[in-house]
Amino acid sequence: MFLHVSQAGRSRSATIVTAYLMKKHHLTFTEAYRRLKKLQQVPKDIFANDPALSSSSEVSYRCRKCRRTLFRSSSILSHPVGDGASAFSHKKSSNLSGEVQCTSYFIEPVQWMEQALLGVMNGQLLCPKCGSKLGSFSWCGDQCSCGRWVTPAFQLHHNRVDEIRQLNTTK
Repeated sequence: MFLHVSQAGRSRSATIVTAYLMKKHHLTFTEAYRRLKKLQQVPKDIFANDPALSSSSEVSYRCRKCRRTLFRSSSILSHPVGDGASAFSHKKSSNLSGEVQCTSYFIEPVQWMEQALLGVMNGQLLCPKCGSKLGSFSWCGDQCSCGRWVTPAFQLHHNRVDEIRQLNTTK
């Protein structure tokens, strides 16, 4: 069963799924709710580990405002550069030489995004520490500044995050 909840919240969707399980499988409320609670843990597997909770020599990206670690370079999803001029030109960005540039990072979902993503198809991505807007997400996809369509899109803007490279201090 696929349930799409548009801005309704998790409590209503849980009610609908519980009622569906009761009707379809002739379950009591308690048994249907127990099965739903078991399923509730499933989405956590699709999220990458929270980079703020781990230590790594990998390049990390932090909120420009509060410096909270948001994701690592291994979470960045690469995509081929779009068609440039023939792509949606009103959203396309290019440098002075006319070369098309990407102005956002498209990443895999990270644990701190979980509450924002569940139950909605699109929305803003806010820093979990300071609440500043970092970008947006859309399960249906979004267009990169280079013109390429990326699906699903978890987009963080370059000008909202800082790239942090770990220096090797051993000789």
